[in-house]
Amino acid sequence: MTERLNNEQIAQRIIDNNSDIKRYLNLAPGFKLTPPQPKPANTNNNLPMPYTVFPRPNLRP
Repeated sequence: MTERLNNEQIAQRIIDNNSDIKRYLNLAPGFKLTPPQPKPANTNNNLPMPYTVFPRPNLRP
């Protein structure tokens, strides 16, 4: 297959050939996928965590 397809053509061929996708899209015809929105940076995550060194137990032979 040397034909070059754009994303819309590829998606249409997948939908045409896959009955599960057709059934799913028929259940929710008004559903539109939206790209995920970037989450705001949380300033609390920038604080360093306190690091406590615990003494290692003495191991007996």
